[in-house]
Amino acid sequence: MKTPGREPFVLLTCAVLWGGLCGCGDKLDGLQETQKRWTLQNFLKKLRGQSPKQNVAMAFDPNDADRRREGILALSERKWGLKEPYLKGYAAILKTDEDPLVRSAAVRALGKAKDPKYLDVVARSLLDRVVFVRQDAATALDGLVGDAAVGPLRDRAANDIDQDVRANCAKALRHYRRDDVAQTLVGCLSDKAFSVRHESHASLVELTGRDLGYEPQDWANVTLQAPSPDKPQKPDSWWDRLWRRRKKPTPPPPPKAGK
Repeated sequence: MKTPGREPFVLLTCAVLWGGLCGCGDKLDGLQETQKRWTLQNFLKKLRGQSPKQNVAMAFDPNDADRRREGILALSERKWGLKEPYLKGYAAILKTDEDPLVRSAAVRALGKAKDPKYLDVVARSLLDRVVFVRQDAATALDGLVGDAAVGPLRDRAANDIDQDVRANCAKALRHYRRDDVAQTLVGCLSDKAFSVRHESHASLVELTGRDLGYEPQDWANVTLQAPSPDKPQKPDSWWDRLWRRRKKPTPPPPPKAGK
């Protein structure tokens, strides 16, 4: 016995299935073409990514800023991409490229390389007109250390309009045991942005070995002396401390007669 009212539903279902089967021909053809493209050779090529030669061509492509950025980022992931002659190319791009994303990639690459020859060009990028380039330059100077960076870092830590630039500069100043650096960091404890105050406080603690809090007046008398170049200040290793403990102390001199 048939259930009344089910025939329209069955007919509609059959019509939908038939229409789907009729329209699958084009889709199956497209799927076959896609499968042809996914050969083992193409898969391995995609897995390896661009070749070194292609990355170099991309990094110095004069006509496409996106390719330059992607190429620099790819090269900076390789050890040989953080050596000459590529560093010279990154420095030239950082000085002249009109695209800020490309300049940002170049300054990050130079920061990873940590070659002191390019300290000046990275430090000058702290004055870039684009905020995120200045942010990346300040981050790069936390690893690329040299006296030429002290002046620009102090200036931007105190005066940059962007709080992330100021915070990154305050963090990078932790590498310099100098009184002028201490004065700048103490001044930055009054910054309106907590991130700047936090990084300034952390740098002062690292430089002095003391934690006097976040109030500028508590650090007013702090002084830092640069270590002597022939006697760098560094913590003793555990074996030095162990050797000192094993050495016998020198006995005191005998008391003088009559005492």
